[in-house]
Amino acid sequence: MKKALLISDSHNQNEEMMAAVEYFSEVDAIFHMGDIGNAKRLLESRARCLTYVVRGNTDHDYDLPEFVLIEFAGKRVLATHGHRYVDYGGVDSLRYYGEENQADVVLFGHIHRPVLIDTGTMLICNPGSTSRPRQRDRCTTCAVLSVEDDGTMSIEHYDIYEESAGSYAIEPYTISQEYY
Repeated sequence: MKKALLISDSHNQNEEMMAAVEYFSEVDAIFHMGDIGNAKRLLESRARCLTYVVRGNTDHDYDLPEFVLIEFAGKRVLATHGHRYVDYGGVDSLRYYGEENQADVVLFGHIHRPVLIDTGTMLICNPGSTSRPRQRDRCTTCAVLSVEDDGTMSIEHYDIYEESAGSYAIEPYTISQEYY
């Protein structure tokens, strides 16, 4: 089985992002879906695996790619910030973008809300935001993509919260489908 940590919209507020990186230190890859600010080097220095970071609409590092399309554990994974494809009411354009690229998984950020949609042929996921969540409960979230040896995929979301000063806890998070 292979696993990837999914993060987005950290906006230079890195405590929760780094807590997730430490907690999920045994993953095979990390995808950050943009609005990372100037923390790309920090993320890469603490990660114990390959990291993929795409440029968000507030990122000024123009060396970051608009999207990443790679094979991960035998699945085509497309990661983008999403600001060119998604609005706050749906993901149809993002789904079409994934279909055009024959993606098995489409990862996006931008809306600061956790989303998981299974179209039957593709998973579409927003891990939420590790800094400025916009869903009703305001939980900072990340997600983990798992690909089993038989090709079965799943994505789990996690709540990242401060337990005590500087100490973070991470627990499974249930997504409300109130926005999609």
